[in-house]
Amino acid sequence: MAEFFDYNADRGVWYEADFREDGSFVINTKQDVQPVIDYATRIRNAPFNDTKLGDNYFVRYAVIPTQVELELRKKGINIYNPNQTRELLREINRNYPYLKTTNRHHESD
Repeated sequence: MAEFFDYNADRGVWYEADFREDGSFVINTKQDVQPVIDYATRIRNAPFNDTKLGDNYFVRYAVIPTQVELELRKKGINIYNPNQTRELLREINRNYPYLKTTNRHHESD
């Protein structure tokens, strides 16, 4: 049975340790991503968002919660690797559009 291990209040992530009979253990992570999704939606739908800006402005493209970062890692996408930006944007647009903070659409294919 999993036991509470730690909590990261900044990310809303809690960790549980699952101790096994052979002495090994597994750390499980859990996160309530609804506040992150709500935040992304508020930013995307704000009265003054990126649609009012010209093309020369940088905008935050998405908010990626820890759990989604881990899912992306399983798919071979490292969000910190600048060489995988196209793959990351493609994956966000296809499978995680609710995390976008912009109405813009960047994709290479």
